[in-house]
Amino acid sequence: MLKALCICLMSAAASVAQIVVALDGYHNNESRMPDHYQWDGTRNGGFSQFGQLLKDLGAELRTVRERVTARTLADVNVFIIVDPDTPAETDNPKYIEPDEIEAISTWVRNGGRLMLLGNDKGNAEFEHFNQLAARFGVQFVETTYPKVAGKGIFIATGPHPIFENGLSVYIVELAPLKLSGQAEILLEDKGTPIMALAHAGSGLVFALGDPWIYNEYIGHRDNRRVAMNVCRLLMKK
Repeated sequence: MLKALCICLMSAAASVAQIVVALDGYHNNESRMPDHYQWDGTRNGGFSQFGQLLKDLGAELRTVRERVTARTLADVNVFIIVDPDTPAETDNPKYIEPDEIEAISTWVRNGGRLMLLGNDKGNAEFEHFNQLAARFGVQFVETTYPKVAGKGIFIATGPHPIFENGLSVYIVELAPLKLSGQAEILLEDKGTPIMALAHAGSGLVFALGDPWIYNEYIGHRDNRRVAMNVCRLLMKK
């Protein structure tokens, strides 16, 4: 009877175990807009609705506010790095350093799931961010896409299952990608990669050159449903 009780308790604990999704609040920590791309940001530039989407999928949300180490990532399943700071956004930008790149790369190859969300030229740091992305065959091109007069709005769908039944995304002024190695294109436009998924060891890396699903735009077109499909893919054990 005691043995059966222990088995039931172990089963119950396993059933409530949550996927931990951590947001990088160290390299994106804008002093001029403190809630920009943060879980507690409820204004247009915040991630509060994205955070709720993840919680609806059963995730536990965290924010990392220190340099990234193996210890930082020890019990994290999905790590999101978004829009690394530039000197125009904060007085003391924290760049992604080589030892952090090593820690993140090792974590991914051991099964971690990494989401890299950049931004277009002038709105994100590229040099150090690309040093990390290059480990997975991805580079964020320092430009703005699409190049048009006025606001560049990109609406598209793709063949990957995240766009099931013809779902489409709405993105404003993104940085396109340059891919090498085994990185898989999830979405492209006229031969230009927009979204990518890289396999590294037993881990995955999703890349897109825009924060994309902040509060202002998560409700546009099918952004919420595509984001949910991306998150399900990354959260899948």
